[in-house]
Amino acid sequence: LQLTIFLTIIKFLLIPSYRSTDFDVHRNWLAITRHLPLSEWYFDDVNGGTVHTLDYPPSFAYFEYLLSKNALTSYLVSNTTGVAGMERCLELLPDDDNSPSDACVVFQRCTVILFDGVFILGAVFAAASIRASTT
Repeated sequence: LQLTIFLTIIKFLLIPSYRSTDFDVHRNWLAITRHLPLSEWYFDDVNGGTVHTLDYPPSFAYFEYLLSKNALTSYLVSNTTGVAGMERCLELLPDDDNSPSDACVVFQRCTVILFDGVFILGAVFAAASIRASTT
């Protein structure tokens, strides 16, 4: 538990540190699953000039859908009640304009930290269940 808390604190401290190309890919997946129907999630521009395509398995796309289509995310990206700078975070942006705000970076990093916690909690429950069934 102490190690988990320590690593979570480190992750929060590193939120503003760097951004890899994976960040832009995830932002595009969130935008795609939020705005396009399922039938258009996996497509490619005939000229090959679009960044709006999914290239991961459908289970990951559904996970991104869960992150992009919920009440909290809708509140955060709302133009009237949300966090400043979040409105572009989940929009389908053109290929030459893919720079999200700092609020978007914080949002995406926090979703990773949150679901790390969900994963750890699931692992703890699974370990407890296995331990209980073997005794």
